[in-house]
Amino acid sequence: MTQQHSAPPGLEWLQQGLARRRFLKWTLAASAVMVGTAAGGFLWLRRSPLDQQRIPDWAGGLSPGEFLLLDRCRRVLLPTEGRGLPDTETVPVVANVQRTLSLMAPALRRQLSRGLGLFDNAAVFRHGRRFVDLDDETARDYFDRWGRGLVLQRTLATVIKQLVYSAYWRDERTWQALEFDGPVSDRWGLAYLGNAPMPEENGEVQAGVAE
Repeated sequence: MTQQHSAPPGLEWLQQGLARRRFLKWTLAASAVMVGTAAGGFLWLRRSPLDQQRIPDWAGGLSPGEFLLLDRCRRVLLPTEGRGLPDTETVPVVANVQRTLSLMAPALRRQLSRGLGLFDNAAVFRHGRRFVDLDDETARDYFDRWGRGLVLQRTLATVIKQLVYSAYWRDERTWQALEFDGPVSDRWGLAYLGNAPMPEENGEVQAGVAE
């Protein structure tokens, strides 16, 4: 049985990180550019054959586009075949992500929704199709490129990975392969004190430039 937490690991990091990086401002600006370009002739490419797929009843907290993106990401980011790990059909990765998102502040949840849409649709301009339609190798390369891109791109790639990885590894069924017997905080009854403070925005940007 999956262990239940009052707040999934990483939620505080996500909420602080999105807020401090002015996620909404950057996402809206980038989305406006994307939509404007699409209107010039690429809009039709934003449709996907997967758009006809029926979304599971349990995924009511996700938009159809969010479900398709997260479902594709868990396949791309968690290739478990031949690794002695439970597959991502057994571990409810997308359902766990949905639960994490349901605990986010409403304003940040809306911002993240825009960001997920941007990540999916921006693949059109390089690959002629949305992220959800890319093959595994191309999709992983897409993640790598965004991980080396602008601050907005790096932020989105990191947030998506954080959501997917934590949704998988928090499930007890994944622990045996790592010989992990659970967090000591649970065994010892230690109170959760939260994450370390995020870097200030100016310092973070300067560090990114220095890299």
